[in-house]
Amino acid sequence: MKLTCLSKGGGYHFPPCYILDVGGFRFLLDCPLDLSALAIFSPIRTDSNAVLDEDSDISPCMSLDSETDQKRHKMEKNLDANNLIHSEPCYKTVKNLQLQDITFIDVVLISSPMGMLGLPFLTCTKGFSAKLYATEAAARIGQLMMEDLVTMNMEFRQFYGPKESSFPKWMKWEELEVLPSALKLIALGKDGSEIGGWKPLYR
Repeated sequence: MKLTCLSKGGGYHFPPCYILDVGGFRFLLDCPLDLSALAIFSPIRTDSNAVLDEDSDISPCMSLDSETDQKRHKMEKNLDANNLIHSEPCYKTVKNLQLQDITFIDVVLISSPMGMLGLPFLTCTKGFSAKLYATEAAARIGQLMMEDLVTMNMEFRQFYGPKESSFPKWMKWEELEVLPSALKLIALGKDGSEIGGWKPLYR
């Protein structure tokens, strides 16, 4: 028997994820999304200043001039809505799951509603044929949470438009560099390698 930790998780919003190998059968224990990563995206604003300048390639919170860079250092202590990413949210998947050969997974066991939010990313992978098991409560609540995520994402997409939905400009290295350090840590992780785990929602 071999237990491999794919992600230690991060509390309720991001439960841990493991692969258990028993006698040649591979079990994936949970397939979550890191919803705590949504903290770096700005909510849709309803005031008169909510509409961003569409002609600008860089949003106001990510200007690359020196004046903004100086302001960024001053605002490191107190983050506000202007520091957040003004774009349609992307979602962090389990980075190490992408390094596994999905075709060798025989069974996916879901222990909680939060542990099934990443399933659509897994099941659309070519060659995936594992059986899924979850309690009725986890499946029903997880379905409600997925529907809620899709509805929220549609509102963001309507607000920002389809232009923002192709390749998010906030993922460019130049714009990640001007994020406050607290937000940069969420976006990139400690070693800067977690940017590859970001995905658009359930396309």
